[in-house]
Amino acid sequence: MTPKCSLGCYFAVFPMVALFASLASAQSTISGQVRDSSGAVMAGVKVEAASEALIERSRTEATNENGRYTIVDVRPGLYTMTFTLPGFSTVKQEVTVPANVSVPVDAEMRVGAVGETVTVEAQVATVDVETTARPQVLTRNDMDVLPTARNPQSMGSYTPGVHLNLPDVGGSQQIEQTYLISHGNPSARDTYLLDGMMVNTMQNDGQIQIYIDNALMQEVTYNNANNSVEVTGGGVVANFVPRDGGNEPHGNLFLGWIPSRFVARRYRSVRRAKN
Repeated sequence: MTPKCSLGCYFAVFPMVALFASLASAQSTISGQVRDSSGAVMAGVKVEAASEALIERSRTEATNENGRYTIVDVRPGLYTMTFTLPGFSTVKQEVTVPANVSVPVDAEMRVGAVGETVTVEAQVATVDVETTARPQVLTRNDMDVLPTARNPQSMGSYTPGVHLNLPDVGGSQQIEQTYLISHGNPSARDTYLLDGMMVNTMQNDGQIQIYIDNALMQEVTYNNANNSVEVTGGGVVANFVPRDGGNEPHGNLFLGWIPSRFVARRYRSVRRAKN
């Protein structure tokens, strides 16, 4: 193989590898351990995660000899976890899974009659104990009620440790983009992902970003510390999770404006008008 051919193959394969790595970062994981009422681990328990966020509607795994299970590559959404084993009561539990986290869901099973189901209503704390990253999640409700310009930069300024390079009051900087800065990293080191796929532009080394329609987002995660190896920069990592379709038509309308009394005028102009 000639050097030119080898170089061409390298540049053809490398973007594909980078794309697959970024896609993997968009998914979450559900894992945990199953025990009986005495505290002993239980192997062979059927664990099912069902949600409308999954194309196949549900995924199934079985616990290993240590009573542990892991369900990988799950999309954000509300999941119903079902634990079943012959001779034991079925356990059901609902859990909300954000993006880019590993959610622990444990279960305790007890001996019961056939067809008996135990529904656990306790709130599961989605504390990721497997990774050091601590992304901040903005849900669809957060984006609707927070007073932002509804662009990625304005929403990201609500993340602790992140600020904008210019003031953006009510979206006044909507045309001229503001940039996210965190821990001294320049905005060119920020990474923007759409469902895990990098969407940084080539302008100014990725500093100038595209505009993503806020209406298509289900949730957004911002991370500005302990970034994973899938990203090349040490700045803010924003992952935009789009909404999933369904069988029912939906729609919404958003109107935004700034009253004239909210717009400041120069002092000299005001003084000249009074005189």
